[in-house]
Amino acid sequence: MTRSAWISTEAIDLAAMLTSVDRPTHGAVASFVGQVRDHDPEAAGEVVALRYTCHPDAGRFIEEVVARTVAEHDSAGETDVSATHRIGDLDVGDLALVVVVGSAHRDLAFTLCRAVVEAIKHELPVWKQQFEVDGSHVWSGMSC
Repeated sequence: MTRSAWISTEAIDLAAMLTSVDRPTHGAVASFVGQVRDHDPEAAGEVVALRYTCHPDAGRFIEEVVARTVAEHDSAGETDVSATHRIGDLDVGDLALVVVVGSAHRDLAFTLCRAVVEAIKHELPVWKQQFEVDGSHVWSGMSC
């Protein structure tokens, strides 16, 4: 089965990602589409844009995180998984993180999709700067 994970500086092509896990053996495709929203608990006002930056080795890290998570949840190698995190300047509504999983059965597809999303969110060295409508900005998720 295929595994792909990468950091993108370009807009994420959701249709292409869904196609990448489309197989005649798969009865289920689970997906997570994270997009930029206009608010955040760490922002004082309306969020109008984001800037994602990352560690220089983030491409390698996302590959390792996805490979390890797939191995933990799909030891038989039955799934196809594609995951990408966008970096750079994004507007409200832009896609920031997309994970798609194709599997013969829905339970594995849902379980693995969630596990990959959570692993990426907790382990990938990507930082988010939020720009607010008044011109101010705040870094989000920096409490660690």
